Parts: sequence; C-alpha cells; structure tokens
Amino acid sequence: MKKVFFSTILLAVLLAISADCQQLPPRTYRFVSEWKIPRQDSVAYAAELEKSVRPVLQNMMRDGTVFDFGVYTTIVKEDEGITHGYWFEIPTLPAMGKVLNELAKLPPSNLASSATKQHDYLFRILLRNSRPNIGTNGIFCLNSTLLLPRRQAQWREWWEKYQKPMYDQFLADGLITSYEVDAGEIHTMDANWVYLAYVAPNFEALDKIDNAFRIRVEKRAAEENQAINSALDAIVVAGSHRDYLARATSYAAK
Repeated sequence: MKKVFFSTILLAVLLAISADCQQLPPRTYRFVSEWKIPRQDSVAYAAELEKSVRPVLQNMMRDGTVFDFGVYTTIVKEDEGITHGYWFEIPTLPAMGKVLNELAKLPPSNLASSATKQHDYLFRILLRNSRPNIGTNGIFCLNSTLLLPRRQAQWREWWEKYQKPMYDQFLADGLITSYEVDAGEIHTMDANWVYLAYVAPNFEALDKIDNAFRIRVEKRAAEENQAINSALDAIVVAGSHRDYLARATSYAAK
C-alpha cells in the first residue's frame, strides 16, 4: 500500500515538472552580421544586401527556419562604427548553421571584400514581443547598457517595471513592430552587456515614442524620477549606455 502511495506521489511530481517544462518559452537566438564599408561603396553595398542576402532570409523565414530578419544601413554614423548589417532570429543552433550554409552559397562580393571591419554576434533573446509584419525603410533602434557584475536580475526587474509597459503600449499602438531584450550567447563582448532592440515603421513613430517617454517623466513627481534613476544607477556601469540608429531597408517577422 505504501509503495503504491509513494509511486502515485512520484508520478504526480513528474507530471507537474513535465507540465512546467512544456510551458517554458523556446530558447531562441539572434544572429547579427555587420560591416564597415568605405563611404564611396555604401549605397552600392546596401543594394547588394537587398539583392542577395534578403531573398535568402526571406525564403528561410517562409520555410520556418528563421522567425524574422532585417537588413539595415547605419543612419547616425561614427568614425569607427559599422555601416551595414543584417539580423535573423533562429530557434536552434542547427537552424543557424542551415542559414549560414545558404548564405555561404552566394557569389563572392567585391564590395564586401572592401570592408575595413566585419563582425558577427550571436545573442540569446531573453524577451521578445512582436506582431507579424513585413516592411521596408523602417527604423532600427538598439540601446546597449553595461551592467555591474551579477546585476542582471535586478536590471531585468527594473526594466520590466518601468520600461516594458511602455513598449507593450507602443506595440499595441503600432508605433513599433517588435521589441526584444538580448544578452550575449557567444561572448565576443563583455558578458554583462544587455541590449534593447526595436523596429519602428518610420521616423514619425519614433518621434511619438520619444514624446511618450518625455511626457511620462514630466508627469511624475521629481522624487519619483530621482528614485527610479537612482535604482538604475545602482546596477549599471556609469556612462556605458550607447544608442545605435539605422535604416531597416527591409524587415519581416512571422
């Protein structure tokens, strides 16, 4: 009788664990490839990415290998910054390998060979919300922040309390088509960097987003704003925040 009882309890525990495991969100990845192309070749290389890379990523989204993709050109340039890039989201590392194998079949590019920099990134997507979309000439925004060691959980709690509701509303209002929070999976960067990325359909939407944040700050009491900023200061490396702005010449998500 005791053996039957304990077997029943064990089965119930295993079923509960199994149910919890099934409810976990899929572990997805973001692959990003970027170049710094000489100014005289910038327009031509943007056109080449649209002609060669975009169709590959589009086809692989159609067959389910990738969940989204984008091709972009830097708007706000830096002396040593990148000029062009593309991204795609994959559910697994084998899927990433499949995409890269297809891209490797493209003819060699003299324009890509002229690049003075080339860098790939593999991120782990911690949080992502989006709606099915396909567009051209959107705005790709990336915010990067370096956290103090062992502050990831505190930053995530801060961000979900004070920032996430705003981005959920922007998504509902059509001001953005997607947003996500990423961290490095292959650490070609400091492991404490966190990234917020989102895509807006146009500059008008980006202007409304900026105004929404400004109005929210103005409506809060000075003491509340100070408390929010102090909480953030306690978990980030001072002066580490960086912004990146690019033209998403084409982008799509399932």
